[in-house]
Amino acid sequence: MTNALKTFAFATLSAAALLASAPTVKAVTLDEACAKFAAKLGEAQASGDADKAKTIYSKGSKRIASRFNGATCPNVKAP
Repeated sequence: MTNALKTFAFATLSAAALLASAPTVKAVTLDEACAKFAAKLGEAQASGDADKAKTIYSKGSKRIASRFNGATCPNVKAP
């Protein structure tokens, strides 16, 4: 076996091992995303940090809209 072939085989096996050990990505529904968003916002509001709560609301609203085709979370109210 030539060095180039050995290197290719090693690289291929290494890549396969990395892919096999990679965590699987779970799709998140809009309801799950809204629940996570509401929880994060609630924690910020409970801490009393109004600026942090406003930032989380702003960024979270934009993220939900961008990932869910303009959707909103009607159960999450602005601080």
